[in-house]
Amino acid sequence: MSAWVTVVIIIVTLIFLAVITDKIKQRKIHREASKILPEVRLHIQTGRHYNIFLSHGKMLNNVRFLGISPSHNPTDYPLPFVLCSWIIVEYPDGRRAYLKPESIRYYEDFSGSDLESQANKNINA
Repeated sequence: MSAWVTVVIIIVTLIFLAVITDKIKQRKIHREASKILPEVRLHIQTGRHYNIFLSHGKMLNNVRFLGISPSHNPTDYPLPFVLCSWIIVEYPDGRRAYLKPESIRYYEDFSGSDLESQANKNINA
């Protein structure tokens, strides 16, 4: 065998070992973190009401989570922008909002007391 083949085999082997080692390390970190903090699986549920805070500062109050739009079929006509996997929510009056998942900063469960505090702010203003 030539020296180049040996060098290539060694480099590929080292890359392979680095990837395997990283995966083992990440798995260990995840396992240790899960001992400290419990994992919550169903954090957003269809039909529940939420207050959603968007990255550009807007807030959507008391919106009901409907679901996520279907993924784009790669065999369909390509679109110049992404119109798939958007989060769909519904306002109390029936209007819908379609949100890019990247635009959501965080969300919280909606409670009836949120409406009361908002009404009090409007009265006091």
